[in-house]
Amino acid sequence: MDKKPDRYHLAEQLDPHHLAALMSFTFANQQDGSLGLEPPSQLVKHGVTDDHSTSVRTFPVLDAIAGISISEVESRVVAVALQLNSQTQEIHLTIAANQMDKEKLVSHLTAVWGKLQTLSNAYAEERGGKSNLCGRGSPDIPAGVAYPLRVEIFRDIYQFCMGKQMKRMKKWLKGLISFMQHLVQRRGDADLKGTDLNLHYVVVGLFTVLQFFMRLHDNPGTQLADREWEEIYMHTMWATENATIALKDRNRCETLAQEIKDCCTGDRFQLRRALEKLTFLARRVDSLISFAHSPRLRPALQYAISISTVPELTRTVKLPRSREQWQSILEVACTERADWQREKAEELLKKFESEECMCPLHPECGLIQYLETKRDGPWDDIPPFTYIGVSRLSCSGCRNWITAFNRLGGRQFYIGGTSGKWYWPWGMPMGEESLGKIMARRVSRQYLAYQDLRSQSARSSLVRAQPLLSAAERERIFARILAEQNYGDTPLEWLEGALSAWRDRMRLSK
Repeated sequence: MDKKPDRYHLAEQLDPHHLAALMSFTFANQQDGSLGLEPPSQLVKHGVTDDHSTSVRTFPVLDAIAGISISEVESRVVAVALQLNSQTQEIHLTIAANQMDKEKLVSHLTAVWGKLQTLSNAYAEERGGKSNLCGRGSPDIPAGVAYPLRVEIFRDIYQFCMGKQMKRMKKWLKGLISFMQHLVQRRGDADLKGTDLNLHYVVVGLFTVLQFFMRLHDNPGTQLADREWEEIYMHTMWATENATIALKDRNRCETLAQEIKDCCTGDRFQLRRALEKLTFLARRVDSLISFAHSPRLRPALQYAISISTVPELTRTVKLPRSREQWQSILEVACTERADWQREKAEELLKKFESEECMCPLHPECGLIQYLETKRDGPWDDIPPFTYIGVSRLSCSGCRNWITAFNRLGGRQFYIGGTSGKWYWPWGMPMGEESLGKIMARRVSRQYLAYQDLRSQSARSSLVRAQPLLSAAERERIFARILAEQNYGDTPLEWLEGALSAWRDRMRLSK
């Protein structure tokens, strides 16, 4: 008598693409509560050195390189892999990106890398023999060394990423100004202190920067002077420094957001997310400047660099074409038959109407597949660093696929975190049959756990401790604020004036 297949065997027979579609429908752009994939210390391999404490410093550098690669307003993702040949003193970056001008991107990254090399040389010359490699942490970055070059690197990155950065500012800054207006009204002009004052400084700094950027936006041929870029740099880093202080206390951000929601109508403002989005690019620039200053990571910037790109890949996926097929998938995933599955299957059939779907491989998964494919190139035999830099948190589909890939026992790859969200269309790289089975089993278990929870209830960068600006630079910012007072003498008057100016500016730019 044949043995009845157990539920794990049945789950393995499901198509992971169908499960990804099911999960994207189930969570509908909401988080599923999954965790990241930072590698265990013993698995960090093939970095700049064999020292673990040094290799982990490369994580934010790779994320930063990916982060400064987004120039388009539309959502884009970039993934970066690093290979290093110490014998020939060469370093190679492999870039995977969706729907981007790869030639333009390679040119941009090559130019930035060259300036980071020059900056690294300047810091090394200033240190002389005082590298402090035996101490804990890196020495402080000297404020006066190669300052114009730091501003130049900042300028080049912001000019390349201007479209995306303006989108972030238009989406989040008005809400932050309005949030601070309500907060100051509750506190009173004389009572801003601690995190409240840090948030006010964030708004002042970023709104000052926005006025410069709107000149570029309104007049594309406009060129800002070097001194203006220096002002933009200082105000951006000052705002980022204050945002970093506010972000350190997660509870405080949540408490403030709830406090303002309780006294106002509407949804709770996503304060923490706004701060992260508005300072995203500045924090990536800071990571790269820290990279150039690091004595431990200096070897990477002494090597010759080459960059290659990954071709964009897609998978053609055939979707279930009947209610019965979707219902069968639900029954296997849930390990039982239930009345609600019939209605859910009808909803799935209506949602996914096309018989076939062209599913793009997300860059991090496509990059791993590319690295695992022999191409008779000079880097085929050089193992890549185990950490993959990504410009944004990876989706749950990619997290599950990378975890399943690592279970095969070969090379290991890790990413810094996951958004906990599922997206469709999503394509799975080609691979061993066992990889698809592991993936299907994992996702089925997660869907089952979610349904069990519903029935039971009835229902991260590199952040430096060191300030980003010198005391003299901060004094210049405060002096400018006191001298200009463009929008009022008190914090509340300033916020009201800035909000009015925002509305006028947005109206004119339409």
